[in-house]
Amino acid sequence: MAAPVTRLHHLDAARALLLLLGLPFHVATKAIFESEPAAIEFQSSLLIGGWASVTHAFRMFAFFLLAGYFAGMIRERKGTQAWLKERLRRLGLPFLASISTLGAIQFALQESLLKKPSPGFVGLPMALDHLWFLVVLLAFCATYAAIPLHMVRPGEATRRAMLLSGPGGLVLLGMLSLWGLLHYATEQIPGIPGAPSETLLLQQYAFHAAAFSLGVMAWHGCLGDRLFALRSRFIPVGIVGLMIVYLPLDPLLRPALGKEVYPDLTGALILRAVELPLAYLISLALFRWLAAIVTRPSRVVTFFVDGALAIYLFHLVWAMVLLPVVRALPLPAEAHWLLAAAGVLILATLSYLVARSTNLTAALFCGAPARPTTYEATAKVPAPAP
Repeated sequence: MAAPVTRLHHLDAARALLLLLGLPFHVATKAIFESEPAAIEFQSSLLIGGWASVTHAFRMFAFFLLAGYFAGMIRERKGTQAWLKERLRRLGLPFLASISTLGAIQFALQESLLKKPSPGFVGLPMALDHLWFLVVLLAFCATYAAIPLHMVRPGEATRRAMLLSGPGGLVLLGMLSLWGLLHYATEQIPGIPGAPSETLLLQQYAFHAAAFSLGVMAWHGCLGDRLFALRSRFIPVGIVGLMIVYLPLDPLLRPALGKEVYPDLTGALILRAVELPLAYLISLALFRWLAAIVTRPSRVVTFFVDGALAIYLFHLVWAMVLLPVVRALPLPAEAHWLLAAAGVLILATLSYLVARSTNLTAALFCGAPARPTTYEATAKVPAPAP
């Protein structure tokens, strides 16, 4: 008899939230790092720098952790070939459609509006920007598909470590710390000549492999119901302790603290050593918080789950359009940032509504035809053993 299942509604909310948190983050980073002149007033704001630093500390780690979990779920349910075909349709089509249209627009807007040229992609005038995550996610799926399922089933020691139970939890955090240091070492290797976007893809693949792998093992270890609602007194203590170390070293926040943007070598190594353990702990805390407040289906959550991908794909074009306009207003930097982020959310959501109005544009930018959504990656996991 099949094991009973329990739907984890908060994972639906998490999938959408993690993408939508990228909107205010990219508004800030576009203004600070990819505009000429740079938005020094953004960089000097504790509110903007603090938000960017904290959300950047966990957002993509938690996203890829969930992506690995759902990859394991759907592969096991549908079979490897059917799952891969679906991933190519739901991720590959939106990437190709976006890089050839939105990527070309972003490339042009980067120079015309933000006055700072963008690197191309595969030698073409297309900006990779935020679209890198689709390529990396597809690469993770291809890697995972090549591994036999019996090789990714974690043992009891690994399962306990992922749940931060006993000394194994500290070993896991230590391994994440080592992974961060190894990633720092790979970043010192010269990139692909004349191909910064392609180099970025390789670096992001290496960095986020840890999160995706943990997500895959969470599914195959039947940990979803516990891992994504984990109660542990160690989590808040660990977050506070690591945050005390992390924040003064993070380039996103250092200027607001009156420091140079980048720390020295020792600071950079410490930053890399703490960022992945911190990301894991914050991700668990976020999932636990969502589990407490999202306990049933919600139309709002469903709308943003269905639209998060398209909203995320469209948002950067609108950020580039709005930033010069908003920054010209006689308002504090924090008001500029909040106005731009709100405007980007509204305009990107309207773009999603337009895209889903036809089957063709829905398939290209939303990853699925325009129809009432009953997305197959429902957050169901085997019930815990009695």
